[in-house]
Amino acid sequence: MNGQGKTRANQQRIDSLGIPKPRLIQWWLDSDKQDWAIRVTMVLIAALALLVVCQAWRPRFSYHVGDMPARDIIARVSFEIENEAETEQAQLEKLRELPVFYRNLPNQLTQLRAILKSQLLVVGDSSSLQSMSDDQSDAFDAFAGTTIVTPESATEDTATPEQKYQALKAVLAEDTEAENLDNAFRMMVQEVFENGLLETLKHDPERGSQRFIRVYTADPEDSIEVSVEDVQVARMLPRIKTMLSEEFRSLFGDSVPDQQRAIVVDMVSQWIDERLPQYQTLSYDEPTSEEARAKLAKNVPPSMKRLFAGQTELANAGDTIDPAELALLRHEHQRWQDLRGPVDEAARFLAYAGMLAALSLLCGCYIFFVDDRAILRDKVKLGKLLCLIVLTVGGSYWATTDHYHSELAPLVVGTVIAAIVYGRDLALLLMSACCISVTLFLNEDLAQMVTLAAAATTVALVTGRVRSNSHLLFVGIISAAITALTFIGVGLVTGDTMAIAAAPGSLDLEDQVGTTHFFDILLMLSREGLVAGLFIVVPTTLITPLLPLIEKVFRVHTDLSLMSLSDVSHPLLRRLAQRAPGTYNHSINVASIGEAAADSIGANGLLVRVGAYFHDIGKMFKPEYFIENQSGVNQHDSLQPAMSTLVIIAHVKDGADLARNHHLPQPIIDLIMQHHGTTLVEYFFNEAAKRSEEDPNHEQVSDKDFRYPGPKPQTLEAAVMMLADAVESASRTLVDPTPARIQSLVDKIAQKKMTDGQFDECGLTFRQLRLVRESLAKSLTSIFHARVKYPSQQPA
Repeated sequence: MNGQGKTRANQQRIDSLGIPKPRLIQWWLDSDKQDWAIRVTMVLIAALALLVVCQAWRPRFSYHVGDMPARDIIARVSFEIENEAETEQAQLEKLRELPVFYRNLPNQLTQLRAILKSQLLVVGDSSSLQSMSDDQSDAFDAFAGTTIVTPESATEDTATPEQKYQALKAVLAEDTEAENLDNAFRMMVQEVFENGLLETLKHDPERGSQRFIRVYTADPEDSIEVSVEDVQVARMLPRIKTMLSEEFRSLFGDSVPDQQRAIVVDMVSQWIDERLPQYQTLSYDEPTSEEARAKLAKNVPPSMKRLFAGQTELANAGDTIDPAELALLRHEHQRWQDLRGPVDEAARFLAYAGMLAALSLLCGCYIFFVDDRAILRDKVKLGKLLCLIVLTVGGSYWATTDHYHSELAPLVVGTVIAAIVYGRDLALLLMSACCISVTLFLNEDLAQMVTLAAAATTVALVTGRVRSNSHLLFVGIISAAITALTFIGVGLVTGDTMAIAAAPGSLDLEDQVGTTHFFDILLMLSREGLVAGLFIVVPTTLITPLLPLIEKVFRVHTDLSLMSLSDVSHPLLRRLAQRAPGTYNHSINVASIGEAAADSIGANGLLVRVGAYFHDIGKMFKPEYFIENQSGVNQHDSLQPAMSTLVIIAHVKDGADLARNHHLPQPIIDLIMQHHGTTLVEYFFNEAAKRSEEDPNHEQVSDKDFRYPGPKPQTLEAAVMMLADAVESASRTLVDPTPARIQSLVDKIAQKKMTDGQFDECGLTFRQLRLVRESLAKSLTSIFHARVKYPSQQPA
C-alpha cells in the first residue's frame, strides 16, 4: 500500500471514531466550493474596481487654500515651474512686434475718382471765371480754395484764382472729357494706393506692431507685410504730387506749360488729399489678428524657474497656504508623482488592497455572524451591496473639491440607501468602513474622517422607517446641523480656525489671538459648516422621488409603499370581501392585533398589518371550505381528511400566486407563504388517525402529509402574524371570553408553536415572545370586552 492509500485509510479510521472536527474544517468540508469561490471573486472584483476608481497607486494632493501646515514644507524633488510674470513679459514683447491684419477694400476709391472727374468737367464747361454758375463756382472753389505751394517749375509762390482757372482750362482744353486726368488717377490708385489707405491704426501698441501691418484683399493667407508709413493718409500728399506730375508730363507733354501743369497738379493733389480720410480702404481684422496673437503667445517658450529638493521652502509653518503657494505645491506633487517608480506604486496599491481586505473581512464577519447571512449567500444581494459600496466611495473620491465638502453628498446618499435596505446596524458598519476608505483615499487627516463619520452616523440613525415624503428632508436637516456643529468643534480642537481666519481677505494672523475676534473666526467656520450641511440636505431631499427606483433595484419596500397597500379598497381586498366575507373580517382583526404586537417588540407593525390584509387571499378560490365563510353546511363532510387537508393548505400557494400576479411586494408574499409555517392541520390529522384506528387494515398515518409546506417564519414579522392569525381564529371558539381564558388560550397556542419548532428560524427571543403574548391577549380582551346587559336582555 502506498503512502497516499495509508493516509486515506488512517483518515477513515479517525472518522469512524466519531470525533467532531473543528468548526472551520467542518465548514470547509461541507461548503460548496464553487459557490464560495464565486462570492469571493465578486468581492475581489469590487475591491479591484474600487482601487482603480480611486487610483490607489497615485497619492492624492491633499492641501487646500487656507490650510496651516504644522511644519515647513520643503520640496521633496527638484522641479521647474513657469515664471508667469517673465513669460507674460516675453509674450508682450513679441506681441508688440507682431504685424496685425488689415483688410483692403480698394473699390471705395472708385467713387472718389468718379467725383473728381465730374467736378473737373463742371469747371471745364464754364466760359470764364466771372460767368460761372453756382455749381461751377462751388466746383472751382473745391479746387482753388486753398493756398497752393508750387514746385520748382512754378515761378511764383502763389497763384491767383484767375491763374488757377486758366491752368485748369488749359489742361481741359487738351483733355475735354477728362480721360487723361481719370487715367492718371487710376494709375495713382494702382501704384500709390496699391496697399490701401489708413488714417490711424485701430489697434493698441500692446496688441501689435505700430510700424508694420499685414494687408490682404480676399484671403489672410495671401497677406503681405506693409510699412505703416506707406498706407497712412497723412504721408500721401508728396507721393500724390510726384505721381500726378509724372503722369501729367507723360500725358500732356509740352502742350501745357510747366507752370500751369504744376498749378493743376497742386490743385488736384490738394483736392484728393483733403478727401482721402473719408475713403480709407483698410479695416482692422480683429478675429484674424487675435488668432495670430494666440498662436504667437502659444509659441513663446515659457520662462522657467528651478526649485531644488531639500532646499526650497514651499510653505512656512504657521502661515496659511495662499493660492500661489498652493499652485507651487501642486507642481511639486505632480513632479514627485512622475518620478515615483513602479515599485512605489505597486507598494501603495498593495497597501490599500490590504486595507480594503481588512474592512471587507470585518464587514463580512459581522454580516455572517451577527446580521443576515442571506446577504452573503445570495449572489444577487451580495452584488448589489458591493456595487453600493463602490459607488459610494468612488463617488466621494471624485466629487471632492478644494473649496467645498462635496464628498459628503455621495456618502450621504449611500448611507440613506444602506439604512433603508439593510437597516441601521449594518448601515452604520458599512458607512463607517466607507468613511475610513474615503479618508485614506483622499489622503486627509483625522478631522476630515470625524466630519464624514458624523454625517454618515447621523443619517443612518435618523433615517429609520420612511413614513412620509418629508421624512428624508427632516433627516437631512438634523444630519446637517449635527455635522456643522461637529465641523466647528473639530476646527476648534485642531486649530483650523486660525487657518480659516487667516485666509485671503480675512483677519491678519496677529489679530486672531485675542478674544475680540473669536466670534469673527467662529462665524467663518460656521459658514464652512453651513456649506457642508448643504451637501447633506440637498442629496437627502432629492432621494425622495427616487425611492420607487431604489425599492425596485434592491427589492425592498419602505413604509410609503406599504401605506399605499394598506388601503382596503385594493382590488384583491374588495374581491376577498365579496367572495369570502368571513375571511375578510378575520384578516382585518388579525391586522389590528398583529400590528400592535409587532410594535411591542420593535418589529415593523405596518408590514404585519398590510401582510395580514392579504395573508388569506388564497381562500377566495374555495371560500366555502373554510369555516368562517360557511353558513351551516360543511363541505368537508363529504371528503376524506387527506383531501380536506390538501384543500386547506392550498390557500397558501394560491395566495402567493395571486400576490405575484398583482405585483405585491416580496415581503408581503413571504408573509403569505410563512404565516402557517410547517404547522400541522390538527383537526384533519386527528380525524385521519381516528379513521385509521377504526379500520382493521389501517396503516400508520404520518403527520408529514398533514402539514403546511412552509417555510417556517423567517422574520419577526412572520412569527408575529402566525401567532396573531392562530389566536384570532381560536378566540372565536371561546364561549365566555374572559381575560383569563383569553390569556390562557394565547399562552397555549404560543407554547404549541414554539414546541413545534416554528420559531427556530426567525430569531424570536423568549422575551419578545412574552411581549407578543401580552399584546395579543390585551388586544383580544379589548375586542371581547364585557358589556352591560339592559333589563330587556335579562333572563326571565
